[in-house]
Amino acid sequence: MNLVKIFKQGQTYMDICPKDKGLSYSFPELKIISYIKMAKKILPPIIIGLILWQYYLPAQLVVTIITILFTLSLPIQGILWLGYRSQSPLPLNLVDNYNRIKLQLIEKKILSPNKNPNEKLTFESLMKLINISKIHLGNYFGQDNDN
Repeated sequence: MNLVKIFKQGQTYMDICPKDKGLSYSFPELKIISYIKMAKKILPPIIIGLILWQYYLPAQLVVTIITILFTLSLPIQGILWLGYRSQSPLPLNLVDNYNRIKLQLIEKKILSPNKNPNEKLTFESLMKLINISKIHLGNYFGQDNDN
């Protein structure tokens, strides 16, 4: 796949993912998204500090440049990982949850039954379904809270 396309998918996936802390135990994407947002805030002072380090201390220019490039690449690496993750197939344990949530949404006539057997179940489709479930069923996995 094209890296630009994966990068754009990663940015889109950041917007799609629900921001509930309860889901962060099950989905590492939510932690990666929070790390990317934190990195966007703290990277400019770190880069300025590295440049000042180069200027005032006898550090080698190559070491400083490599450190700055690595620091700048961290959020990009996270976004690329999210892009790959969004298009990766669901593991079997999440396919059951996906099907159960989808059946509940079909029963409530929120979704129309899709007869497409070639539908690719990805993490992106799961996150979209989880968002719809939160809006219409009141919780993410459509479970009863009576227990």
